[in-house]
Amino acid sequence: MAHAAARQWISSGRDARNHVKPRIITPHQADDIRARTANGETRKNLALEYGVSVATIRRYSA
Repeated sequence: MAHAAARQWISSGRDARNHVKPRIITPHQADDIRARTANGETRKNLALEYGVSVATIRRYSA
């Protein structure tokens, strides 16, 4: 089944290798996240505020 879907995707003119997901967090927001986590704000609160997962906040706070 997955192979048929891949063939359909490629035959429709799309190339899965060139598909890029849009960024959820902008560079400005990433800077804000880094500063706020450095000041002790919790990742959970930031995730709720930005509407993303805690894992996403962790990715940008390191």
